[in-house]
Amino acid sequence: FPAAPPQLVMEVDLVLFLNLCLVCAVASQKFDGVVRHTSDGHYEAYMIPPNVSNHASFLELLPSGELLMAWFSGLAEGANNCSIVLARLPPGGSQWSKAEVVSWRVDYSNQNPVLFLDGQTAALHLFHSQQPASSVERERDGARSEEKAHIWTLVSADGRGLRWTEPALLFEKDGSFDRNRIILSLNGSWIYPVYYAVSGSENQYSSMKISTNHKDWVGFPIKDSNYLVQPSVIRPVNATKHLLAYFRDRRHENIYAAESLDEGVSWSKPRATSLENNNAAIQATVLHDGSVVILYNPTHSQRYPMRVSLSEDGGKTWAYSRDIETKPSGSEAVDEDVEYSYPTVLQAPDGWIHASYTYNRQTIKYVKFSQQWIKEKSCL
Repeated sequence: FPAAPPQLVMEVDLVLFLNLCLVCAVASQKFDGVVRHTSDGHYEAYMIPPNVSNHASFLELLPSGELLMAWFSGLAEGANNCSIVLARLPPGGSQWSKAEVVSWRVDYSNQNPVLFLDGQTAALHLFHSQQPASSVERERDGARSEEKAHIWTLVSADGRGLRWTEPALLFEKDGSFDRNRIILSLNGSWIYPVYYAVSGSENQYSSMKISTNHKDWVGFPIKDSNYLVQPSVIRPVNATKHLLAYFRDRRHENIYAAESLDEGVSWSKPRATSLENNNAAIQATVLHDGSVVILYNPTHSQRYPMRVSLSEDGGKTWAYSRDIETKPSGSEAVDEDVEYSYPTVLQAPDGWIHASYTYNRQTIKYVKFSQQWIKEKSCL
């Protein structure tokens, strides 16, 4: 047989080397998916990583109590064949499953999965962004891959993510990205927060996509949202049209917030909150008692610690905060090598708060804690 091309040999050697690194990391860090009780009263698990780079997880809770987690996994963010994967935790279980690939495309990179369970049809929807793989895009015309991202969707009619339709293009506007949870309007419409990664951070902005029939979408750009992306939308008071959106700040300053009194059609001018932001993802949710929790990095630069803050007045003030993950004491790792980022959070009917976040890009870390746990050792 003829010898393999040198470039192919180098790519194969790189994959073998990275997989060896992954095996070593799994062995040393207990990346086994087992849920363990910690000494400070919360629970945690490290997902079994399917590839060497793992990022941007998203949790969805099914009516049965089964917990699903999606994220993107590959050789690197933006790399060829970066895939959306899905793992599951059975009701009352203590072992996360191995992740299975549910969406991938040759010469493209899939990112930012968003899961949404349709309460009317019981179908599970998966949305995600997709951009040309970085190397492929550079070979074409030198443009930034993110500027040519689109949003795709697929559906699991079984409601559990066991079988999926083929991915289909949903939003074809260049630069389209999602990140945070879809919420229902009072009339049953879907409110889907998106943003546009166009050239220059000052030109990036957020928008609400709203669908009444769950097929056709109307966009409502948020005025004055330049620099502000990845909106996380909540309804602070049940059964009202009042919505709050929290934004990631491209300027590395603060989490910003805006209000809507008509369920996402129009918004107030976003204003800085007291919470810091490092130009990394955030996510908020409303608890059963009406309190609001938000997960984020309370810095202007590095992506640690991972913090949860609790508001008991609808997001006006944040009375309690606790760091879920901090840089290990005595660690010699430089800031760039430590990353606890891109959180997702929800509360189950039994009161437990479930969250997950990127763990140094090596895997995804899952945590479970109570509302009281946040208050017990508040760092404020």
